[in-house]
Amino acid sequence: MENNVDSPELNESNIYEGGSLSPINADDLKDNVIAIRQLINNHLILTAQSRQKDLQIQEYKSTIEYLKTSPFTSIIALIISLSGTIVVGISVTLCTQKDPSTYSWVLLSFGIILNLTGSLSTILYPYARKFFNKSN
Repeated sequence: MENNVDSPELNESNIYEGGSLSPINADDLKDNVIAIRQLINNHLILTAQSRQKDLQIQEYKSTIEYLKTSPFTSIIALIISLSGTIVVGISVTLCTQKDPSTYSWVLLSFGIILNLTGSLSTILYPYARKFFNKSN
């Protein structure tokens, strides 16, 4: 045998202006400082909750934007890394010749920088996103 207690759903419409509970109207609030303070406190709490929800919605929108753009940045990083790998391969071939020039060493350095940039771009993208999309 279960003992269930059914409580009515409590919200402002059940309390204020002729609700199903003991209704409160403007005449009841007249010269009632405690009731007016309670209404002001309730309003301030609801305003703070609304502000928190707006910030949470903004954060969710930013996360959705990140999820939409992260494949694009991954493709860009792939292209940069692939280019860097090709440049490193060409420069290693030039460096292993009998008389390597400084051009081959510069090309090797450039290829390494491209590989590092491509690899770090996917890692650092969330931090860059947070930096450029600062909350108001």
